[in-house]
Amino acid sequence: MNCGSIGRIFGLLCSIAIAAAAHADEASNERVIAEKSEIIAADPTNATAYELRGEAYYIKHDWTRAFEDCSAAIRIDPNFGRAYHCRGRAYSAKGDRDHALADYNEAIRLDPGYGPSYTSRAQEYFNKHDFEGAIVGFTEAIERNPKQAYFATVMRGEAYAAKGDTDHAVADYNEAMRRNPAAAWPYELRSTIHVGKGEIDAALDDCNSAVRLEPGKAGGHYCRAVILLKKDDADGAIREFDEVTRMTPAFARAYLARALAWHRKGDDKRALADCDEAVRLEPANSTAYNNRAALFRDMGEHARALADYNDTVRLDPKNQAALANRGLLYMMMSDPKHARADFNNVLALPPDDRWAVDTAREGLGFLK
Repeated sequence: MNCGSIGRIFGLLCSIAIAAAAHADEASNERVIAEKSEIIAADPTNATAYELRGEAYYIKHDWTRAFEDCSAAIRIDPNFGRAYHCRGRAYSAKGDRDHALADYNEAIRLDPGYGPSYTSRAQEYFNKHDFEGAIVGFTEAIERNPKQAYFATVMRGEAYAAKGDTDHAVADYNEAMRRNPAAAWPYELRSTIHVGKGEIDAALDDCNSAVRLEPGKAGGHYCRAVILLKKDDADGAIREFDEVTRMTPAFARAYLARALAWHRKGDDKRALADCDEAVRLEPANSTAYNNRAALFRDMGEHARALADYNDTVRLDPKNQAALANRGLLYMMMSDPKHARADFNNVLALPPDDRWAVDTAREGLGFLK
């Protein structure tokens, strides 16, 4: 059973932690919304009040109201740079990368001295997988936005890592540690570089440092859990994943990784419960269905495995591993027609997954 990659998998949780740490106190945020609503009621042409209320709604993850308020500020004052930054963040949260970038560019044109626009623009390049653009953008953000230089340095490291430049990535993580010696995040990310180089003990050292620095945050425990799993210490990994799910109950990837640990211990009942929870938490996450399908297949429950592979492919039609695995399942179910179709679909895609390509070729050779 393959319950998820154990490669560069720390960043998501860490990004969530960083975002959460940046959020204002909820009561304070509600107070801003109430205050600005009173101002807007008295003066509907107050663009600043709309922009500030839009930012507060953004912090509350109320993307629709954030977008509406930021757009209202722009209608009132088309030259209000921060309002474009505000609306760009709402666009980004909705997944509209192109409009987000357009708004960030306009924010910078109108107000070149406002540092957060540079950081947000670089982040959007990263989100679009334009890692070269992200590196340039984060470099500019470090210069233009000193208050967020630490964050921009870490994210530039992430961009370097994403394009395979591990030396520059590590240099940025080290610089981030210098800028913020109490932060665990750079250690968690540097750990992934050690994993990629097969330096498992060094990776564990970084995870241990992360836990030491921020013992009450889930990121370091997740980092350590994954490394312990790599070291075949399933019991130790489960203990750490237990900490993660206690601290961050909605983090689906932790349940998927813990399911792998339970499976290695031969406890498929608990592994299935964790996969079920991941599916419940993120019903649009193709990985959750794919991993549960593998578990069902190993348990001999082929019909349930097929249903989950179908959902995986529905959510991620170009998932070569899922197509290859479904082809293998069809072979186990004595359905050569559908197995052949899946294997051919794997080979029709760019050869990004070597295992899937080799499996598809071998499967087609067997079916001839």
